[in-house]
Amino acid sequence: FIPYISLAVVVYGIAVPSGLFVPSLLSGAAFGRLVGNMALRIYPNLAFSNTYSLIGAAAVLGGMARMTISLTVILLECTGNEQYVLPLMLTLMTARLVGQLFNHDLYHIHIHFKPGVMFLESELKSIPRHHDLVARQIMSDKVVFFRPVEKVSNIVDTLESCNHSFFPIVDTDDNGVLFGTVGRNELCVLLQQRAFGFPATEEEEEVTHHNAKSPMRRSPSTAGIYNNFIEYQNTKFFPLVEWPTLEKAYPKYPRVEDVRLTHTDRDAFMDLRPYANTSPVSVQEKASLGRTYELFRTLGMRFLPVVNRHNQVVGTITRADLSEESLAGVMLIKGKKNR
Repeated sequence: FIPYISLAVVVYGIAVPSGLFVPSLLSGAAFGRLVGNMALRIYPNLAFSNTYSLIGAAAVLGGMARMTISLTVILLECTGNEQYVLPLMLTLMTARLVGQLFNHDLYHIHIHFKPGVMFLESELKSIPRHHDLVARQIMSDKVVFFRPVEKVSNIVDTLESCNHSFFPIVDTDDNGVLFGTVGRNELCVLLQQRAFGFPATEEEEEVTHHNAKSPMRRSPSTAGIYNNFIEYQNTKFFPLVEWPTLEKAYPKYPRVEDVRLTHTDRDAFMDLRPYANTSPVSVQEKASLGRTYELFRTLGMRFLPVVNRHNQVVGTITRADLSEESLAGVMLIKGKKNR
């Protein structure tokens, strides 16, 4: 038992892909047989040591993985004897209950060890739920956003200065109303495809209309887009990158560090309206923490804009804002204010 459990701990600790299922079975079986042999020495009329070996393997494996029904079926299929159903179920249930008194299962603990992985529990714990927290108290009020038509230099500098995966698009000409959201990957592809330009002058527009083989037609799905041109406030930008080009980059999206731009390119403008999600999921600033948590986790979101009753962006919520450490800090600040 000691060599098996020691090697399993050492190998798993140095991140060697050796697995834990079979080492747990071997360790538990060795410890069970040890207990069985000792019991037979004292009481010779007890069950054979192989029965203790099976129960020991189930106990150690159940305490590590905290699974009950699946492990019962697996071990029962290994033995082929239905008389062990009740002992296995009792052993696995006891191992799960005793283990939950001390910590989570090993796979659950290992998730929190991975850097950058914010794992959210299936349900919000009762402690923060009873503090009547709302979305405004847990959100980050430092909103990093883009405008519908943004300067290329601002986009590049923002992508290099922060590691956000999504950004809200705020219409500053309309009192900061949420226009939509856009992802980092899409922005990097647009920069790589050079989907930016300068407003066309009146002479260039006249030449374009004169040389066109067919009259310019307005797209029926998106107002303000003419063929491969984007019109904004009586000015035109180009080119318009189609969605198949954006999807082709998946899953190896370019990074902003790999995009090479000149000083002239940085002074250009990019129209984000054709590529924005204009119907993003958002939450009101007065929404309860329970509703916000359930919405965020159920939809598998990574970014949630917080808006007021005028649909103006007042903050953003990420997985880090919903972690246990962050919520504990918010409750501590609220408790100090209520003193």
